[in-house]
Amino acid sequence: MIKNYFKIAIRNLIKHKLYTAINLFGLSLGLGVSILLFLFIQNEFSFDDFHNNGDRIGRVLWEEEVQPGEVSISASGPMAAPNAIKASFEEVAGTTHLIQTSNLSKRKEQNAILQETTIVGSDFLKMFSFPVLKGDKNPLNEKYSIAITESTARKFFGAEDPIGTTLMIQLGKDFETYEVKTVLKDLPNNSSLNFGLLMSDLNLSTYIGPNGLDSWFNTYGESYVWLKEGHDLKELEEKLPSMIVNAIGQEQHDESSYALYLQPIQEAHLNADISGGSMAVTDPQLLWILFSVAVMIMLIACINFTTLAIGRSATRAKEVGVRKTMGAVYKQLFGQFMTESMIISFLSTVLGIFIAHLLLPVFNDLFAKSLVISYSINQILIIVGLMLVITLIAGSYPALFLSKLQPVNVLKGRLSISFGKNNLRRTLVGVQFFISLFLVACTIVMYQQMNTINNYDLGFSPNNIIEVKVPLVSSGGGFGSGIKMSFEKADRYKQAIKSRAGIENAGIAMSTYGNNSWWNAGFPKEDGSTFYYRFNIVDADYADVVGYKIKEGRNLSTEFPSDSSAFLINETFAKVANMENPLQAQVGSPGSYDNHRIVGVVEDFHHAALYSEIEPVMMAMSPDVGLSGINTLNIPGGMSPTVFVKISSNNYQAIIENLNTEWKKLFPDEPFDYQFFDESIQQQYEADQRLSKMIATASIIAILIASMGLFALASLAITGRMKEIGIRKVMGASAFNISFMFNKEFLKITLIGIVLAMPFSYWLMNKWLEQFEVKSTPGADIFIATVMIGVIFTIIIVSFQTMRASFMNPVKSLKEE
Repeated sequence: MIKNYFKIAIRNLIKHKLYTAINLFGLSLGLGVSILLFLFIQNEFSFDDFHNNGDRIGRVLWEEEVQPGEVSISASGPMAAPNAIKASFEEVAGTTHLIQTSNLSKRKEQNAILQETTIVGSDFLKMFSFPVLKGDKNPLNEKYSIAITESTARKFFGAEDPIGTTLMIQLGKDFETYEVKTVLKDLPNNSSLNFGLLMSDLNLSTYIGPNGLDSWFNTYGESYVWLKEGHDLKELEEKLPSMIVNAIGQEQHDESSYALYLQPIQEAHLNADISGGSMAVTDPQLLWILFSVAVMIMLIACINFTTLAIGRSATRAKEVGVRKTMGAVYKQLFGQFMTESMIISFLSTVLGIFIAHLLLPVFNDLFAKSLVISYSINQILIIVGLMLVITLIAGSYPALFLSKLQPVNVLKGRLSISFGKNNLRRTLVGVQFFISLFLVACTIVMYQQMNTINNYDLGFSPNNIIEVKVPLVSSGGGFGSGIKMSFEKADRYKQAIKSRAGIENAGIAMSTYGNNSWWNAGFPKEDGSTFYYRFNIVDADYADVVGYKIKEGRNLSTEFPSDSSAFLINETFAKVANMENPLQAQVGSPGSYDNHRIVGVVEDFHHAALYSEIEPVMMAMSPDVGLSGINTLNIPGGMSPTVFVKISSNNYQAIIENLNTEWKKLFPDEPFDYQFFDESIQQQYEADQRLSKMIATASIIAILIASMGLFALASLAITGRMKEIGIRKVMGASAFNISFMFNKEFLKITLIGIVLAMPFSYWLMNKWLEQFEVKSTPGADIFIATVMIGVIFTIIIVSFQTMRASFMNPVKSLKEE
């Protein structure tokens, strides 16, 4: 019986090649895209689940009230926290700092390269499950021992065994020698922590000074806690307030409103609201969007299958009637049609996997991932699950519909396949157009928003500016000393390049574009309250290079010795500080900003991406100003100065070669790291640009699949009404009249789909736009564009089929009838 099912099913599929091909292509394309999307989602939910102690590892979060009513939660917490927690609570098995830096590293005979270095505590490799391939299982107890991954080992040592060899790393002023004690397996692609070289936190004094590890107000890097078996992170979290009070005193605790929380490691990846962390994070809203897109594409493909099966019911009706007359029962017929659905689903799955493999490199490039189709248990379950869903959703109704046909009605020709009289088919086609045009409307809104961002006046001009990154110098005298030495290093390079051809000017800033770069500080107002602002150390040329517009006063200048302790502020700073005349205002209070004065006010500008509003900004010309006396200064990790080079020529390649030449003259062992300023600004919107590209791609795929279904369905509808078309032609109807008759039926469904899609897309896109401070306003043009796309596609597809039919000889169709 089953063998007979397969034989008949394959015969029918081969007989109707066009509809089989349309079903196969639509389902396989939908499956291929959905497989990739579901693999991405499954990978995101699996982050950090490979750690054996994962349920007992927590990331320490630092909460503080930045201003009345506004609380900031950051993964960059106080340096004293890990050691204090370990010493205070017996249930703690271990703690670790985690600080990521970039340092020049080399073998003795090699040129130095910039290597990401992660400074951690001795408990790190006990806490996290990163497999050791060879060497010491606990190398981080010694200051000059390091652990490296396979990839880092290949980069420095090639095929040579690195165990026992040395690397020279410039952590302070000079290179120091570190012995490779451990090689770790390369990190899995679902690890939130990313590193290539691990170093003991015994080296931290080089970065933050001898007393930095004991500070509750030095928030640099991250901290993690690991509990003993049988203990819970929430229970420990409840004990932390009393520990903080004991450490900093009740009065200081009440004034600062500080608090510590423990975030389970397996929840960190899908929490994008925490600032200051080095972990890779994904906004969970993105996963819901991608899940919805996958479901919509699969639904369109399944609807194609169902509508075509129902549309072909008349051509299969005689088969059903004859088989029922010969004694076939409902179960046999249902099994026959479900077998056809299963074969289609299986072949579509095979083709879908092939398509997924073809699209995987593009998909990985789009989302900056390294996913592989490895046919693991989870991946096989996803693929098999999709195949079963297709079989059940797409095949069940046609099988039920055909197997329940009454043989008397079938054999007497009482079954009609008119499109207009089949409400289910009209509904399914309407759902297809609803989904497709919903995605089209979303694509148009996203394009408009990205276009608004690209053309928005930021308050400065980032065009024709090259950023040259200068690595932070670790002086051994603490972080402040390193900043000053790095700034001096950047100034040496600036002076060397200013006279080169094609270079108009150059300036230096400690912070570049983005909230994660600018320092955060507090300003005491006259009424005793404090407001928070963004702080940057710049040189006298920086404002001119980037194009800040001076509204009052003047720019910082080396011609005035007093400017070494002066400030430049923006309009918002003056407004929030209630300064009616900023150039004559009393700045701050004694002991905080004494002897400092404001020499100029610049027009407001966006220092960060357009997700946030314009904030108060203060700039100083000397690093000493930024490192002494400023209240609650919070300095992001990984800080280093940047030289901004304004170029006057379009010969970019020659200018970059000149910049590189001067760099090699001054710093022959250090890599030349540059980027165009406008490109670095665009990188702030990478996540939304990826999402908009994904939605655009999904809308194209949805329209393609829906159009193929419409093409086949229009063909079936016209085939079933050939006699009517012949009569109309004999009665004098033109090709246009016949085309209009069919277009009218399909356009009604298209327009209903559009009308239903627009409110949903408008609501969803407004929710998406809420994240932007500067946003476009969806208007009637989006509705008009969506209508035009839907109508044009429908008319082209239906007219193509009707024009073919209307040019046929009517005598032939009437004679056959």
